[in-house]
Amino acid sequence: VLVDEGADHGAIMEEEKEESTLMNHIIRWGLIVSGVSITITVLLYAIDYTLMVQLKTLFGTLLVYLGLTIYAGIDYRKSVGGYLKYSQAFMHGLGVLALSGLVATIFAFVLYNFIDSELPQKLTDASIENTRAMMEKFGAPEESIEPALEKAKEQSEKQFTVGGQALGYVYIVVFSAIMALISAIFVKKNEPEEVL
Repeated sequence: VLVDEGADHGAIMEEEKEESTLMNHIIRWGLIVSGVSITITVLLYAIDYTLMVQLKTLFGTLLVYLGLTIYAGIDYRKSVGGYLKYSQAFMHGLGVLALSGLVATIFAFVLYNFIDSELPQKLTDASIENTRAMMEKFGAPEESIEPALEKAKEQSEKQFTVGGQALGYVYIVVFSAIMALISAIFVKKNEPEEVL
């Protein structure tokens, strides 16, 4: 039995080329998305730092990231021939978001520790005020507000430490996986099946 080693070698080369293209695309778009993320952070910081801890800002930026991830995925799909399986679209989206999250986490660490070391305390105070306002709005009894605020303050302060930033990145990766599952729905495009 003759084994066509040339065909096997060709298939391996093609697979390596696809992996290289995927990684290059993830790096390029991961850096683009992280650039957008850092720009948004700097703008919020410059306009009004309290915007950085508001839920509406969080939802708005998540929509921006989702939109960019879908756009990046469609760009990748076009670069590999116009078709992409759901699993490949998911891996691309997860890679882009995880890389951009890593760069954004490093930037946040630099911002909180070297650019403005008072910002973590300011953000903690703003976050506590937001929590108080929300609890009062929903009619929480006064005796339950203070313990909840104390707990929120403790958690908020922890997130600005090195360990808190590292744990925050783990949460980013988990949330990135969820966002990638959603973006892959819009990015995937199966090849048409040949009808005999």
